[in-house]
Amino acid sequence: MVDRMGETGGGDAFGTGIAQTLLLNDSVATIDATGIGFTAWLHEHRTDLDLGRFGHLFLPRRVFGDFMRDRFARTARRLAACGVVVHVVKGEARSVLPTAGHGFRVAVSGIAEPLTADLIVLAPGCLDTAAPPGVAAHPGYYTHGRACGLPDSDVDMARLLAGRPVGCRRVVVLGSAAAASEVIAVVAASPAVAQVLDEVMVVSTTGRLPDGQPTGPDAPFTCRSLVRLRRDGAGELTSARLVGALRADVERSRTQEYAIVDVERAVAAEFTASFRLLTPAQKRRFVDVDYADYQRLMRHTSPPYASAAARLAASGRLRLVRARVAGIDPAPSGELAVRLSDGARLTAAAVFDCRGFADVGQTINPLVRDMVAGGLARPNRSGRGLVVDEHLQAAPGLFVMGPLLAGTSQGDDHIWSLKNVARIHVLAARVAARLSDLLTRDTVGIGERR
Repeated sequence: MVDRMGETGGGDAFGTGIAQTLLLNDSVATIDATGIGFTAWLHEHRTDLDLGRFGHLFLPRRVFGDFMRDRFARTARRLAACGVVVHVVKGEARSVLPTAGHGFRVAVSGIAEPLTADLIVLAPGCLDTAAPPGVAAHPGYYTHGRACGLPDSDVDMARLLAGRPVGCRRVVVLGSAAAASEVIAVVAASPAVAQVLDEVMVVSTTGRLPDGQPTGPDAPFTCRSLVRLRRDGAGELTSARLVGALRADVERSRTQEYAIVDVERAVAAEFTASFRLLTPAQKRRFVDVDYADYQRLMRHTSPPYASAAARLAASGRLRLVRARVAGIDPAPSGELAVRLSDGARLTAAAVFDCRGFADVGQTINPLVRDMVAGGLARPNRSGRGLVVDEHLQAAPGLFVMGPLLAGTSQGDDHIWSLKNVARIHVLAARVAARLSDLLTRDTVGIGERR
């Protein structure tokens, strides 16, 4: 197992060093829907938590990281008892080269000799993108990882803001999806930042933050447009018509003062029922293009994150701006200037770039770049992931897991985003079964396979 930080189950999202305020994106019940065993582990190891509310809790990510590390350790012990050696290598995989014997050689930073492998599972998570020109080294430019990936990141923010005059301590957050909600929560939860902060300005194309608190009437919401689309059967059911009906229902729910968290289950169930009726070509269209509208309409966050934003707004220090970002430049005053597409400029002591992760073609991830450049893997039509076969292989013996499967649309697999623990758990079982099949197909070399 090769990991940049030597983690065994945490990674960037759930590592031991992330900010304590970061929460899981899903409730415990959603995460445990496929039987990964999280709830049972919590009952055994975290008796300090409210057991009766497990299903509704959005726990700190560190807790899930502890669960995954414990799960990994138990698995490693079971494998060792069967004679299987588990090594954890701290380093960054830089390249993968096929060998003449249908295996691979993996170059890892800090290790002189490449690792040899018969089979590989590629799971690098979300792909990082390069910083805008001229701002990567600026102390006020924060990626989501820099803002949230360190336990004392808020102390650095406070120090940076305190170094600016009062009235020049603005923070600008670019984007309004999950990463932006997390940054706002970290800022709002920090007493050190609160003492020196002037305002947080969130710039996005929607001009709104994700819903997180139920606000609607007690009466259940009826998805009239989605139900009518499925029942009428007038004309071909297309991805565009499906998304149009979804938009109509979500917009109507807002006029009736429902939040998306009030109607999410009902809307998602109707959408899924209609999605199954699409032709393969229309499912592909949705996965490639129209998924973005779905994500914007269904976007939501955890109640604690929503509460953090509400507290900041109540203090008069949160402003939402609907605009498109054209660029980020260093300002003569030592601040950063955010250029908007309408020509306006916003100066800020700190800019948090939460505009999403990179496509395969734009990533700075050295391993993915190397595999694509060498022809071992290819970007899929959406550009967000890699082309894989029905076994989730990008090449014979090279399996893909996690966000790099985004854009897969074939057979029963229609994946427009893959950051959900429960779904990854299901797909991981498929990959594990295929690995087992390949490893046991030929008994020659048993004991030497990697």
